[in-house]
Amino acid sequence: MNTLVFEKGPHLRSRNKTSRMMVEFFVTLVILYACAVAFYFVKGGPSDEYSNVIYGLMALQNGAMGVGFAMVADLIWYFPYLFKKDEKGNPVGRYLKKVLKSYSFVTGLILVLLLPIGLEWWEIAITSFLSVFVGKLVFGGFGSNILNPAIFGRLFAQLAFSSHMTTYLGNIAPEGYGQVITAGATIPGLVNGGTFMVTEKISFWNMVLGNYYGTLGETFALIIVILGIYLVLRGIIDWRVPFFYCASLFFSYGVMFLLGGQDAREGFELAARQVMMGGVLFGGVFCLTDPVTSPTSKSGRIIFSLMAAILTMVIRLFTNSAEGVAYSILIMNLLVPLIDRCLTGRTLHNWGASLAILVCLAGVFAVGVGYGMTGTFDFAKSPSFVSSIKEVF
Repeated sequence: MNTLVFEKGPHLRSRNKTSRMMVEFFVTLVILYACAVAFYFVKGGPSDEYSNVIYGLMALQNGAMGVGFAMVADLIWYFPYLFKKDEKGNPVGRYLKKVLKSYSFVTGLILVLLLPIGLEWWEIAITSFLSVFVGKLVFGGFGSNILNPAIFGRLFAQLAFSSHMTTYLGNIAPEGYGQVITAGATIPGLVNGGTFMVTEKISFWNMVLGNYYGTLGETFALIIVILGIYLVLRGIIDWRVPFFYCASLFFSYGVMFLLGGQDAREGFELAARQVMMGGVLFGGVFCLTDPVTSPTSKSGRIIFSLMAAILTMVIRLFTNSAEGVAYSILIMNLLVPLIDRCLTGRTLHNWGASLAILVCLAGVFAVGVGYGMTGTFDFAKSPSFVSSIKEVF
């Protein structure tokens, strides 16, 4: 017998609670952004063409452009509120309140953290403006958008400004350095005597600490995990989403590498590297958890996370696109209404939801098992695994 459990949807929160949650969420993003700015001020870029100070200032400029032009979109959209006479209160105060309660500054900072440092200021400005205006406001504003606007903007930048999606400044890549950084990419490798080998010699702890070049916010694995735990403990995000997404990818990659000939230690270390690289942790903590573009039920969020993991694996392994994380999030955003509609009971006690979760789990592992059994680990020839990461030390 099914047990019906009623839950409040993400839109049924008091204004004060929503404001508190968004402010705390924004603060965690600021902490991550501060780490990125400090990294570039201390380490600089991959070459000596520009100084550390220039790289640090560019990181600050990117943040200002991303947040600033996200707010510009709100200022334009809500401008008619200055002339509404049928509402009480100061029209200027009402207008500014509408702008601030849209929380587009959160979207702008997420977008900046998803982008590398090589973009021009006007490219970031255009991307940030369109992310908010097209990805959120045209759908009705905060709480009504069907797509994650920051991910929408990330993919727009990849398509429109791909030549500048670099982790260095200037138009000439440093000698021996890859040119384009792609969110969702994994570590390039090659087959050498039947063994998968990492060609970029980044130590495991440098990957954990984010001591390599990538997009501004995706590289600091340890910081992201700590911030994610804080957000879970504060009740701001649902732990099920990042846990099932990252854990299923980790174990699926682990099985894949084990079947591909790695021993247990190497297999699981490589699996951990795949999760730390390419936006999996960042996407799982800061993007998939968006309550507006994720299912309302607990079981729905688990299914949502596992299906996103399946899509991430499939896109990474079987396509020519490196945007496994970004594309999987957008596709799953579109499927949220279907998930909510199918889970009529909206509870883990519903046998249909439990069956769907088991099927999704099997699907994630099936991708890893299937690819692992083929033994084709020639990642060096696959564009989807090309990444311009570089050891800092």
